[in-house]
Amino acid sequence: MSEPRVSVLGVGNVLAGDDGTGVALAVALAEDGLPAGASVRVAGSDPLALLEELEAGREVLLLDACRFGGRPGEVTWLRLDDPAWPDAAAPLSLHGLDLAAVFQLAKTLHLPLERAWLMGIQPDSVAVGRGRSPALDDAWPLLVAGAHQAVRRLLDGLAPTDPAPVLSGGALALQGAEG
Repeated sequence: MSEPRVSVLGVGNVLAGDDGTGVALAVALAEDGLPAGASVRVAGSDPLALLEELEAGREVLLLDACRFGGRPGEVTWLRLDDPAWPDAAAPLSLHGLDLAAVFQLAKTLHLPLERAWLMGIQPDSVAVGRGRSPALDDAWPLLVAGAHQAVRRLLDGLAPTDPAPVLSGGALALQGAEG
């Protein structure tokens, strides 16, 4: 078996409601099975795992609950070398060591951030307790489908941005989907 070219990294705290969404998505992808060339890693509350994946030369799809002002269950896509990325003083992630601080560290180490993408899911509730909010439960099938499509696109050498699930007129739709 060859080394994976794409690594899916699920980040989040499963004991804080929707903050566990990245981990739950990674588990769902692992259970469904990924195409050859892709692997899944559950990092939990350790966003530093991203550095290891980048050092190994893999494309990375980072799955995480992130505050970006969207509606619960809405997705944002950011390539990690995007100049619009928030700095460490403007927290995006919900973890003690913010993703922006990890990305600054990756830049300092000259790691290839252009090979990593964030699929950020807007949480509804990050209250203590297991399980997703009703809003994320409603979005769940399209979040899983969007993550699977993003992995396939990365394996094909494409950006994962087209399959981003978005809320449209109160209903979920896949960006770029016909219908």
